[in-house]
Amino acid sequence: MTTPTMSGGAACLTCGELGEPGDRFCEGCGTALPETVGPEVAASTSRPVTARAGSATGEHAPDEDGPAEPAPGEHGPGDGHDGHDGHDAPGDPGQTTGRPCTACGEGTIADDGFCDDCGRPDGGVTPGTVPPDQREHAAHAVPGAAAVTDRGRVRAANEDAYGLVRLPLAGDAGDVTVAVVCDGVASVPGSAAASATACETVLEAARDAIAHPDAGDPELEATGGLDLGELAHVCADAAIEAVTTLGEPRNSPACTYVSAIVAGEVLVISWIGDSRAYWLVPDEPEASAVLTTDDSWAAEAVAIGLLSPEAAYADPRAHAITRWVAADGPPGPAHVVAHAADRAGVVLICSDGLWNHIPLPADLADLVSDDPASTADAMLAAAMDDGGTDNTTLVVIDVGHWEAL
Repeated sequence: MTTPTMSGGAACLTCGELGEPGDRFCEGCGTALPETVGPEVAASTSRPVTARAGSATGEHAPDEDGPAEPAPGEHGPGDGHDGHDGHDAPGDPGQTTGRPCTACGEGTIADDGFCDDCGRPDGGVTPGTVPPDQREHAAHAVPGAAAVTDRGRVRAANEDAYGLVRLPLAGDAGDVTVAVVCDGVASVPGSAAASATACETVLEAARDAIAHPDAGDPELEATGGLDLGELAHVCADAAIEAVTTLGEPRNSPACTYVSAIVAGEVLVISWIGDSRAYWLVPDEPEASAVLTTDDSWAAEAVAIGLLSPEAAYADPRAHAITRWVAADGPPGPAHVVAHAADRAGVVLICSDGLWNHIPLPADLADLVSDDPASTADAMLAAAMDDGGTDNTTLVVIDVGHWEAL
């Protein structure tokens, strides 16, 4: 039987919140919504997309709000994959050293381009994060990794954010890649600020920790005196603290959180909420796997044996998140797990704007290209091709040429 559709957003039958046209689940409580559609997408070449792995129904493709954005893989000046051959840096420190910090007003900009008092970069924009004037669509790349975020076809604004850096470890340990994706919770105000703040804080905490290694611990020699598991906890704790300060304990700005730290073959994943991490094996897609467990009603119902996966994910409460980052978020540390890769592959971290459209690891592995920027563009395009019903943000990190990391 065909589900009736409506031209406006559907009201949630559980909590009453009004969704946007094309929304599949309530942002407030996670209940499945009646199917809705918006105006037909006007014929345009401003945002071409490629087909996703498998079939796409194309049933949810409302017209975009606002001006056309560059298509995935067709980035204009200033908003493309701004990758380079070196490590992340805030600019040419020779032109800024000694200037007063515009972020805190107390310190001065040191030789590394960061404030010697508050630690923030010159100009107040953390390198490797989404610039405030590019929230609609932004992309960033470093050697071996790429990030992209997009508003999608339905949402009026983008409340997702990312952070991505590659930094040198002490001694001969090579480099480490630190990535984070946060998805702002749309049902509370200020969540775009929550996701951006969390991502900025993670990169700042990572830079600080990597700059102060424990050189005297022989067990950490392979990672330049850095305990990667402890770094994951430090970054997550810093993000939680920073977001908590944004609001009062009621209806405070909130976001989900997932991060990946990759050094050589070691992968450390951390998360709160339902943003996910995947291990993708393009040469053997069926060997790919989800590395996280959603903090959601359905996942927890399955975990305790209350329902089968089929029954749990068919329940109207399936997508209600049970943990989030906010002043009123459930207490407790982030999940942290470590893995050792035994083959070449790709680490993917993403918001539900990607995995709601393409949830299966094997399908995502089929989208992996020869370079991270192309992979990120292909995944974004696949989500848009399937309707683009939410903000979509992802980071991909190649793991394989470990000596080059």
